[in-house]
Amino acid sequence: MHKLALILFFVAASAAGAPAATPAGAALGVTPAADAARGGERVTLVVGADIFIGDRVETGPRGQVQILFADDTELVVGPGAALVIEDYLLRNDGGAGALAVQMLSGAFRFATGTSARDRYRIDTPTGTIGVRGTAFDVVVDADGVARILLYHGAVRFCATAGDCKTLTGFCALGQIGHSAATRFGDTRGIGGAARRQLQGEFIYAMNQAPLLRRFWVAPARDCLNTPPQPPAAPADDDDAGRPPRQCPIGTQCVRP
Repeated sequence: MHKLALILFFVAASAAGAPAATPAGAALGVTPAADAARGGERVTLVVGADIFIGDRVETGPRGQVQILFADDTELVVGPGAALVIEDYLLRNDGGAGALAVQMLSGAFRFATGTSARDRYRIDTPTGTIGVRGTAFDVVVDADGVARILLYHGAVRFCATAGDCKTLTGFCALGQIGHSAATRFGDTRGIGGAARRQLQGEFIYAMNQAPLLRRFWVAPARDCLNTPPQPPAAPADDDDAGRPPRQCPIGTQCVRP
């Protein structure tokens, strides 16, 4: 056999025997337009489409993708959003990884599955979110500032500058700014313009109807749909005995 032909034969044989990439998850619900940038190509997402490590998922102004991972982790990419799947619990090479995603812009919902709590990581333009077994919504605004609305469990979030805070408790709100991480307390105690802003941002707290039932969080609507309540006393030690925070959403929170 000619030398070049022999080389091409072995290359083809190797390619044929190479294992296919393992999907990280699947799109259970898709509202057009939504697609994934993958290997230099753009793939239109449909119900049942596979999601892979490295995919950059983007949605149009009315688009939405509801992703279920193999460990039952649930992720919703809302309208006008962008997200990158950075790693998954079982990498394509069979090695152990983490479920790591980068939320670049837009609205998201995230609920952990059956994997160990320390195996989840969310990156945002201004910092990171460490997940401790929980369900929450995230909004990344046009400036890259990320806000977190917690429903169950706890999250530890850190600004790139190194400042970290922990959110616990139903309807707890936090923010990852460019220079600091901030707790705003319970959204049920926030009123006025700040409340209206949050209602516009956290679209799934206001209305879960666009989601499949498995992606609902039963009490989510109570955080922003009910009239404002007096703020509850803070539960963490560094806030004990101090007056509640009073500051606009999106700004550095300073105590009176």
